[in-house]
Amino acid sequence: MRISPWRRSDLTAWTGQGPRRLRRYGLALFVLLSAWLSWSWFSAPDETGALPAVNQLVHWQDAAHDWLLVIDPATRELVVYDADDGRPLRRLGAADGLPPVRRIAQLGPWLFVSGGPQSGGSLLRLPQLQPVTMAGR
Repeated sequence: MRISPWRRSDLTAWTGQGPRRLRRYGLALFVLLSAWLSWSWFSAPDETGALPAVNQLVHWQDAAHDWLLVIDPATRELVVYDADDGRPLRRLGAADGLPPVRRIAQLGPWLFVSGGPQSGGSLLRLPQLQPVTMAGR
């Protein structure tokens, strides 16, 4: 009597198929899983340069002021406009201690000006538009 770890009759009875057919299905499954894993590990293309900049406009108003704070994309400066008539009121840039402005966000009386990963950001108090020193800087 010959002893074998894989007896053909047991394998065929369990699956209803021979070992060669199982190898084909296993190989096909292996190829599909490998393709899916390699596709999922590829990094997405960096398209941040093609996307429009976000947060380029903030509308701020209180009892005495009604302003539009806008980023000038050509100079990367913050421009303050009167929201009623559209006339420019003030321009803030590197001479005022701001980084090249990429994004702005407003929360209450504060305006956060972001200059990107290398230049950090600045915090301005509204309506004075004066930079506030941040802890840890």
